Amino acid sequence: MGNCLREWASSFTVLAVMCNRHSPLHRDSQSLTQWFDIMTSISDYGPARMILPNIGIEIAYNSGVMVGTSGRVVRHGVDSVIGDRVSWVWYMRDDIHKFVDIP
Repeated sequence: MGNCLREWASSFTVLAVMCNRHSPLHRDSQSLTQWFDIMTSISDYGPARMILPNIGIEIAYNSGVMVGTSGRVVRHGVDSVIGDRVSWVWYMRDDIHKFVDIP
């Protein structure tokens, strides 16, 4: 696996793809404070919002919107929607770096 990660073309160690998922408010406890997550979603769905309550922001999370934030620091969540939504979330996990001995 270490060899694969050395060839990995992204600075992010994880890519999660989710379909039609409600995401309750949470923080990403396995991430580091200084790392950012990138979240986006596409498809044909009704109004959605991403809520970031501890910084007082609500975003119209429409198809094509991309959000970057520190998932460990900023609580975040996404409403359920009517229709089909595909979301991509790119993030890093320090345990993967440690597993393959990459600082």
